[in-house]
Amino acid sequence: MALLDDIKVSLRVSSQAMDAEVQMLIDAALYDMERAGVNPALLTPGEDGDISNAFVKHAVTAYCKSGFGYDNAEAGRFDDSYRRVVCDLLNSSENIAAIEDGESGEPAGGGDEQGEDGQSE
Repeated sequence: MALLDDIKVSLRVSSQAMDAEVQMLIDAALYDMERAGVNPALLTPGEDGDISNAFVKHAVTAYCKSGFGYDNAEAGRFDDSYRRVVCDLLNSSENIAAIEDGESGEPAGGGDEQGEDGQSE
C-alpha cells in the first residue's frame, strides 16, 4: 500500500477529496526529517510508493495527525510523538551507519570548509 493510502487510513479519510492536503503533510514531514538530519535514504519511497522503515512511517503518521484538520485537540500529543520518533531515528544505528558510509547525500567533508581564520574557502 502506498504511503498516502496508509496515512489516509490512519486519518480515517476515505475519499480522495483531501488527498492534496494529506500529500502536502506527508511531503512536509519527510522534508522536516531530512532537514533535521535523518538520512534521505531512509525517507525515499520505494517503487510501490511506500516507505519501508517503520519508524519513518510512524513519524510521518504522527506529523500528519498533528497537522490535519482544524479542531484537533490531540495535535500537541501527536506533535510530541513525532518529535520523539525523529530523535530516535537520528540516534538509530541504521541512520548513523548510513551517514558514516557516506550515504547522506552530503560531501564527505561535512559541508563548508573553513580556513585558519574561520572564513569559508
